[in-house]
Amino acid sequence: MRNDDHRMWRAALAAALALALPACATVDKRPVVSAVAEQPGAIPFTSASVSADGTISWSAPVAGRVTVYASTDSAVSDRSKPVGWGDATGSIRVSGLAPGKRWFFALVPDRGAPLIIADRGLHLGTIPNLRDVGGYRTTDGRWVKMGMIYRSDQLDRLSDSDLGAMGDLGLALVADLRTASERSHEPDRLPAGAEHLLLDVVADSKGSVGGDMRQALATIAAGKGAEMLTEANRDFVSLDSARSAYHTLLSRIGAEGAGPTLYHCTSGKDRTGWASAVILTLLGVPRETVMADYLASNDYLRAKNDATIAMLGKSPTPIARENLEPVLTVRAADIEAAFAEVDKRYGSFDRYVREGLGLDDAAIDRLRTTLLAGAPQ
Repeated sequence: MRNDDHRMWRAALAAALALALPACATVDKRPVVSAVAEQPGAIPFTSASVSADGTISWSAPVAGRVTVYASTDSAVSDRSKPVGWGDATGSIRVSGLAPGKRWFFALVPDRGAPLIIADRGLHLGTIPNLRDVGGYRTTDGRWVKMGMIYRSDQLDRLSDSDLGAMGDLGLALVADLRTASERSHEPDRLPAGAEHLLLDVVADSKGSVGGDMRQALATIAAGKGAEMLTEANRDFVSLDSARSAYHTLLSRIGAEGAGPTLYHCTSGKDRTGWASAVILTLLGVPRETVMADYLASNDYLRAKNDATIAMLGKSPTPIARENLEPVLTVRAADIEAAFAEVDKRYGSFDRYVREGLGLDDAAIDRLRTTLLAGAPQ
């Protein structure tokens, strides 16, 4: 094998082995129409989404007519020219918008408060798992704001054009959850103006999750990769370094005046996946939605993972595809292991947030104020 090929194989192997790594509010049992009428600022939409082809779908049974506006401004401040209309439950496809930009859409109902949504994925080729963490409805009828927090995989491979697209997000903070070794071998490319915050989630790990590549390689080759990642997810809850890292991340996101934040690891699926699960659960997003967001990494990373498997298949010591796939993808069992560790150590998610992550009432309130739109129903 030539030196260049060997370096490429080592880089691919490192990427494959790296770990990407409130109590929910009670649901109001009053009729939705009554709850919306009684709560100024309540958002009547029960579901809403934007697909990659520009199709906007929504359901808001008590909203009346819905008018849609578009802007590259996340607040959609200019609402002088609608791009479409629809009934309380509807779907439209918007075309003719300038390409290469991220578009936000304000759904303005006849009754109730508007909702701003966007395509969750950024669809950038060199950072495929970059996506918005917002756009989810909570159990009390509020919505996680879009354009505020983003999750992604590694940033060292960014093309110049994709780096420019990231710059359009207006990121104030980029939090790197990787190990010192990962950062050294694959340093981040950052958009102008973004602060770089280093938070090594697994610094205290003594096993392969902490960066012992030879141990990890042996574990994966032996078909034990799935068990390795399950244990890693438990570590995200139990390690002092993990609790410190996630405490700092959540504190910075909820800080007064905080701007848009991106957090990432190598694949953007494990360490990053738990960060997203913690944030969404704390905000009151239902567990099934949290799980769907976690498992979505498999779709976003499919092409990247296929390329990694093909590269490693040409290595001097190839690893079988069936042994590689468990460490390149995510499984429900992985995140369930983290939630089970929360229950085992703290008894509830609320106690984990307060005692494990050290967030007090003020910090939790700031996060919810910063990241949630609409009034509780």
